[in-house]
Amino acid sequence: MWNPIAIGKSINFLLTEFGEGNDLKPETKDENGEVRISYILSLYRELNIPFGPMMTLRNRRTKKGRDVCWGRKHNDPEYIESVVIPKLMDFDYLKNLPANTIGAGYYRIVKEYGIEDLYNQRFSQEEANKFKGAYSSFAEEIRANCSRHILLTHDNWHILTGYNTDTLGEALLQTITAKCFYLYQAHLVGFFGMLKVVKETKSWLPFKAWLECLRLAKQINNSFVYYGPLEFIEEDVNKLRKKFNIKKPKIYNEYYQKYKLELSNTD
Repeated sequence: MWNPIAIGKSINFLLTEFGEGNDLKPETKDENGEVRISYILSLYRELNIPFGPMMTLRNRRTKKGRDVCWGRKHNDPEYIESVVIPKLMDFDYLKNLPANTIGAGYYRIVKEYGIEDLYNQRFSQEEANKFKGAYSSFAEEIRANCSRHILLTHDNWHILTGYNTDTLGEALLQTITAKCFYLYQAHLVGFFGMLKVVKETKSWLPFKAWLECLRLAKQINNSFVYYGPLEFIEEDVNKLRKKFNIKKPKIYNEYYQKYKLELSNTD
């Protein structure tokens, strides 16, 4: 942990390649054909102490938070495999939901690639089992449970917060994740991902959108992050935003409209 070379490689990736591929795929091949772990997951792992235990302590304060961390009820692996994944892959069902529901918005995001491949790229229980020692196995099991939950609810959070799936939108959703799920390492992903967009656009508008995101995140009732991926699927987006005090971003939308043509192949 806290390997400066590994952390430096992760930050360099965020500044140069973030948002241009599948950033969270656990194993990818480099230019030499050698397998390496995702730089983002590597960053999370390097900084797991003290941020992993801090995340667990904060999230276990509520019953739903504990269900997420311990892999129970809506985050039980067997329930996910037998009920959640098939429902999220039922495109006939999703595309016929009312237009302003979470499920309809989710369909618009995932209709081209589905969820199964992405789900298989989470930090899995099989990976957690590789770690030895009582603390390590316990900590990695929690990490596997949280990884599963975040991956399956991530696109719902896009819809609720109003951040699209372009590079800046992904970076700012990482900022939301850091603030609302207490995954503090995600602050680095959001910050350096934002700086990448600043560099590419030669504009300070992405930085202003990031500051706006920090302000908006403080106002949110963060209990929304503990709900499972199916619990909101037929709910109206605007009603949920009102319930959890989620305000749509203005500066990010200004950025998105300004660069919409350039972003058309990435969102």
